[in-house]
Amino acid sequence: MKFKNARARFRLPFYLICDFESFLSSADDHDVVAVKATKLVDIHNVCGFACYRVTEHDKYRTDPVVYSGPNVIDKFYEHVTNESLVIGKIATDEQGM
Repeated sequence: MKFKNARARFRLPFYLICDFESFLSSADDHDVVAVKATKLVDIHNVCGFACYRVTEHDKYRTDPVVYSGPNVIDKFYEHVTNESLVIGKIATDEQGM
């Protein structure tokens, strides 16, 4: 099976490239419940992220947003939600990209 009707696909030329940084800590240091068949050795603790918008349209590209500090995942979700709103406005703009 092969998709042949390329014109019928939804094409939104924006991508978010994201990278998380984390450090390992011993599972013994945390109160974590694991399935019996699983031997938990280390836990990844997220400590930062970088994220930027990529597109074929130069004026809509962004420099990387880098965050390192408390509540990394909350900050990441805030950033992605904001990017979604911005990309939505760009995509619904009556002017051509």
